[in-house]
Parts: sequence; C-alpha cells; structure tokens
Amino acid sequence: MTYPTFALDDIGSLHESAQVEFKLAHGRNGQGQLPEDIWATYSSFANTLGGEIILGVREEHGHFTIEGIPNPLPVLQEFWEILDDPSRTSHNILAISDVQLIEIMNKKLIRIRVPIAPEHLKPVFIGTDPYTGTYFRVGDADMHASRRQVTQMLRRAHHCNKQLKAR
Repeated sequence: MTYPTFALDDIGSLHESAQVEFKLAHGRNGQGQLPEDIWATYSSFANTLGGEIILGVREEHGHFTIEGIPNPLPVLQEFWEILDDPSRTSHNILAISDVQLIEIMNKKLIRIRVPIAPEHLKPVFIGTDPYTGTYFRVGDADMHASRRQVTQMLRRAHHCNKQLKAR
C-alpha cells in the first residue's frame, strides 16, 4: 500500500491550536491503538471550527516528535467502527477522503480532517447523552459544553430540521 508522503516541514512547523491536535496513538504494545480522548476532540472540532487530528505524534512539554504508528490499519478499522456506532458517537460527519494514512520520515501517521458539522446535526457528541458528551474547542483544549450551550444547539438543529422538511 502506498501512502501520501509529506515533507517534515508540513507538520514539523505546526503546533497544537484551535484547529490542530496531535495524539500519540501508540498503545500498550507500541503497535498502535486509538486513543480514547480522540472522541472529545472529534466532538469539539465538529461543534466549533473544524480541524485536523494527527495520530502518531508525541508531545512532551510543547515539543512534538513524529513517532508513527507501526500497524495503522487496526487503528483505522476501530476508528470507523466507533464513528459509525450511534451508541458511541451521535453523527459520523466524515467522508472517506477526510481520513488519510500519510508517511513522514518513513513513519506512518493518520490524518483526520474533521469539518464543522452542519447546524442541523449539532451538537455532535460522544455516547447517547448530548448534555454529557458535547465538547467545544477553546484554544488548544477540548472543553465540555454547558447545559445552556447544548440546549441552544439542539434548538438551532430543531429549527434547521423544520426548515429542511418544509422545502
């Protein structure tokens, strides 16, 4: 299998921000495992400005090193399974093209582009309860949405869905 190859400068100059999140995804055995906290980032990007999650990068004290994921295919399979499970995530807003295996310095990474969710699908949340599973991106952090914020998004979504049905 061939992977898109990117120069180190494409990622090396990046830092975590409102729209970029790096995660190690190494797992206990070092072969690759989906990090559990990826879902809070997925929710926060979908509900805020969108963004990119890059798996296979280690952060230590604000310094990032490319570690890679030795066996990325099981990680990808688990990612899609959870994303498509309505008991785990409210909506899959990704297209196949939003998830890529990339290679930098002969190390495989997974790049996930999360778009902003359409208003009629917000909030995008983890689990089955929007009040406990909805996140927003604030700077480079994933923050739980308040009950008020979730209620506002649910009202906007209801209003958008009514308008879509009326068309």
